[in-house]
Amino acid sequence: MPTEDGKATVMDPEPGQVWVEFMKDHEEGVVKSNEESDSGLDVDFKKGHKTRIYLSRVEPPASERLHVGDRLVALNGKSVESFNGDLDAIREVLNYHNVIEMIVDPTLKR
Repeated sequence: MPTEDGKATVMDPEPGQVWVEFMKDHEEGVVKSNEESDSGLDVDFKKGHKTRIYLSRVEPPASERLHVGDRLVALNGKSVESFNGDLDAIREVLNYHNVIEMIVDPTLKR
């Protein structure tokens, strides 16, 4: 999704990366909720890599295009680096936003 001036944004997948979007409760127009709602996703650091964040749990209502082990690159318009390694902040976005947009780098295991 390039900007009007044609520049790439953090939500533009690079080659090999995948853009995924899904709604947790399928209520049209509800973007952010005051109540926590499980996204079916959880994140963790890759063992030995404190800068790489991977999906450690993928269950419904999460998209079928996501898999355990996929590296998280960007989430709802923000790069993973902008969270400064704060997994709780990432989990807050996953659990309090109805619409989840993410860029993931699929694992090499498939």
